[in-house]
Amino acid sequence: MPGDAAALLGLQHALDDESRFMLFEPDERDHDPARLRHRLEAQAGGTDPSYTVVADADADAEGTDEALAGYVGVTVSPLARSRRTGYVVMGVRASHARRGIGRALLGAAAEAARRRGLRRLELVVMTHNHAALNLYLTCGFVVEGLRRSGLEIDGRPVDQYHMGLLF
Repeated sequence: MPGDAAALLGLQHALDDESRFMLFEPDERDHDPARLRHRLEAQAGGTDPSYTVVADADADAEGTDEALAGYVGVTVSPLARSRRTGYVVMGVRASHARRGIGRALLGAAAEAARRRGLRRLELVVMTHNHAALNLYLTCGFVVEGLRRSGLEIDGRPVDQYHMGLLF
């Protein structure tokens, strides 16, 4: 997986450019894959309890900037009081939307969480992101709260739902 750092970073940049629902604005994300590679190495080596799951794109895209269709990153704190909770961030390229990739990624992330002894996955989603909200609900997440004016996009406040999935 650490060898996929450049491809994963390319995917993240593409998602930042094409989606208004990602946290990063275009060009806010680091362009050097070294930091991401280091984090993926720590995950693979077991020194970071977090994990990342990727979905490959079509076979003919291999080796290109479009080699990955989507990803889910689950950040797990090493602290004793919070190490049983994973914080989910995910994205799927618009060109691969509505193909079941998001559902498969969430399923893989949930299965990995169970194997690792996590008790909960959690995330936030913009309240007007109906496609993602419906995906999360059908995958078993429940709305646990409303974060009013949690973000500002184009000078306007944006509300978010806190969602959780318990095991």
